[in-house]
Amino acid sequence: MYPIFTKSQPRRVFSMSNLSQRLLGVFRLYFVETFFLRYMSKILSLFFALIISFSGFAQGFPIDPSLINSSGIQTNRMNTRPATGSTTGVRSPNSNPRKVNSTAKEKSISDSLELEKKNNIDANEPDSAIVALRKKIFGFNIFNNPKLNFSEDLRMATPKGYILGPDDEILLDINGYSEAHYVLPVSPDGFVRIEKIGNVFVNGITIEEAKSRLLNRLSKIYVGLRSYEGYQPNTFLTVSLGSIRTIKVTVQGEVMVPGTYSVPSLARVMNVLYQAGGPNENGTFRDIRVIRNKRVIASLDLYDFLTSGIQRNDITLNDQDIIKVGVYKSRIEIAGKVKKPGIFENNPNESLDKIMNEYAGGFTPDAYKQLLKIIRYTSTERKLTDLSGDLISSFMPLSGDVINVEGVLVTRFENMVALNGSVFREGQYSVSDNQTLTKLIKRADGFREDAFLGRISITRIRDDLQKEQISVNYNDILTGKIPDVVLKREDIVTVYSSRELQEAFTIRIRGEVNFKPRYEGGVFPFQKNMTVEDLIAEAGGLKESAATGRIEVTRRKKNIGKDDPNAITSQIAENKTFAINKDLILDQSASTFVLEPFDEIFVRSSPNYEKQQFVTIEGQVIFPSIYGIERKDEKLSDIIKRAGGLNQQAFPAGATLVRKVQLSKLEVEQKRKQLADLNDNARNVSLEVEQVEEITEQSIGIDLLKAIDNPGGVADLLLQDGDLIRIPKEPQTVRMQGEVLYPTSTRYVQGLNFKDYIAQAGGFTALSAKNRAFIIYANGSVDRTRKFLFFNVYPKVEQGAQIIVPKRANQVTAQSISATIGTVAQTFAIITGMVTTLLTYRILK
Repeated sequence: MYPIFTKSQPRRVFSMSNLSQRLLGVFRLYFVETFFLRYMSKILSLFFALIISFSGFAQGFPIDPSLINSSGIQTNRMNTRPATGSTTGVRSPNSNPRKVNSTAKEKSISDSLELEKKNNIDANEPDSAIVALRKKIFGFNIFNNPKLNFSEDLRMATPKGYILGPDDEILLDINGYSEAHYVLPVSPDGFVRIEKIGNVFVNGITIEEAKSRLLNRLSKIYVGLRSYEGYQPNTFLTVSLGSIRTIKVTVQGEVMVPGTYSVPSLARVMNVLYQAGGPNENGTFRDIRVIRNKRVIASLDLYDFLTSGIQRNDITLNDQDIIKVGVYKSRIEIAGKVKKPGIFENNPNESLDKIMNEYAGGFTPDAYKQLLKIIRYTSTERKLTDLSGDLISSFMPLSGDVINVEGVLVTRFENMVALNGSVFREGQYSVSDNQTLTKLIKRADGFREDAFLGRISITRIRDDLQKEQISVNYNDILTGKIPDVVLKREDIVTVYSSRELQEAFTIRIRGEVNFKPRYEGGVFPFQKNMTVEDLIAEAGGLKESAATGRIEVTRRKKNIGKDDPNAITSQIAENKTFAINKDLILDQSASTFVLEPFDEIFVRSSPNYEKQQFVTIEGQVIFPSIYGIERKDEKLSDIIKRAGGLNQQAFPAGATLVRKVQLSKLEVEQKRKQLADLNDNARNVSLEVEQVEEITEQSIGIDLLKAIDNPGGVADLLLQDGDLIRIPKEPQTVRMQGEVLYPTSTRYVQGLNFKDYIAQAGGFTALSAKNRAFIIYANGSVDRTRKFLFFNVYPKVEQGAQIIVPKRANQVTAQSISATIGTVAQTFAIITGMVTTLLTYRILK
């Protein structure tokens, strides 16, 4: 039963007129809360649950059993905040994400500090030495590593020791016979206000103490919260933390971004230290202090977190706490063969062994542990100290020490020998297990077939570090003539191959042989008892053109063992000529000539074997086409006759022969040099020559009429493979090119001479080399201008001719004439002045 009046309601004047109204209100309130809310809510809940369960809208919406439980639901509209989606005005404990209550000013300050941290840490430092120092400091990178995050976890369960303060929010959930939910913000004075109960002071006490106070006050309304006359409580209270307040924590000292940070009240020391960027290059990692109310309440050693992952004394902060990061007291550097080299902060009671193993990760496998080099500062200079590896557990390093751990000698082995050469398993072996040469050879699975046992070499380093060579006849060891050789470390044993001790024997075959790609060039390794037929079969067989009746072998004249100078002869080789079986069949007719090293075999081409050769006829013949050459002496007249002769439109005087000419590399170089010299020596004429190539097409001027009229005569040329004969139609024009005023083509008129056609092209230009003009006739022949006394004798012009006038190379221009006249005038003036001076001097004298 709720009281009618509360302290929070305004005071009213009592009268009899309103007494009846108040009694009616009490009755209505009791009836609604007792009957309707207790019974009708159950009926409606069951009714709606049945509708939802049988409707299609129930898919994906599970039924909450709390809506249809047998216990009554008592609620007070004045003291509850309905949950989202609830139909009863009552909800389960708060499921919304926890928030941080902060002002706009606090957020602005936090954003500015975060920006300053980003600029100080992420930006490129102007001082490269500071950057290098920070990279070496052990643990420095954990506070600016983007993959690590020390932000506060606001979704954590309510801490038991959490101390409440203004702007916090307490969530009360009452379940059981009575159900209700309260959201209680803590006022600036430290009170929470509950309707029908009043203010409850919670500032500065833990969440457990606040629960005890609230349970005591709420039990006056919800009697089921406590046991009564032997009955157990049927209503239960849950107290949790909702939105939390913002506190201010000051970080000072040697940190990247010192300042005052606004952080959630759940923040711990590591959270705030992460926001400040952690200690800087001068800050300590071993003694970070938390100051509260002018006294140190906690001290953190970050090496606990760096080595074990467990951070001790990482307490929850309170408002106005101070985190003090002082200057480091002692730091040493460990370099060389350790797993995590760097700069480490050491406490006075920490030995080098602890620092080396716990902080630096211990030695690497190739570290030389017997001796450590320590560089230490004295009052005036530095000194180097050699520390035995047995003393690192008792050695206490001093600030500034640099401990260098060197590596073992990787190029030397204390018990290794090397075995090379003609054995089955070359490599490195332990001399401890193979003390003698025979044991070593046995461990290597023995010698290969080509091993030369008469001399095995052992390279040994003596005590004075000089190398010496020891040669052993292994056969003598096997027969017991000499004792087995005892090996020493760093020995190199070499077993020679008999093939390596002799010259590589080869033979070569050239000529009409089908060489396989791998034998291009015809050089083969020599094999004993090999015949010419064997070699040909190995190379790929004979070509069709091979002359098997005349195989020639040139053999080296060796004269082995004849060292007498008087026995020297002029013979340098022996030539053997014989026939072989063309089918390379091994029978009685096969050759029995056995080859020797360095023999040269020549397979000649058959003299009567010829490949097909072709010429092409284009133009004005009866049957223009490609024709095969029948005889070696076939000529122009013969091929024209085979082509059916000339047709009526043919112009035989303009017939040309285009022939492919292949030059050697030497000929190409010589022609290029000749053309270059000709161009350098040409005066008053500009020459343009084509590039000389190895394969070119040349146009040969022929007189086809004489060849047809006089077969076999001088004009009847012999044909070659690839020749192209062009017989044009009768041309009607003459073309003028080069240094003429209007290069053009004009109609041929019989009787006109060279100058007449030049006149039709506008005449010569000022740059024309008239005495160098020439004509290219229709058949490809060329005729030039000749000189008779002071006159130019120009060649005769025929149908289809091209008149070409070249350009003079060195021209006299108006500027050059003016310059010459000026020079002459100056010279004349000087001479005149000298003559005048002499005459005056003579007169005066």
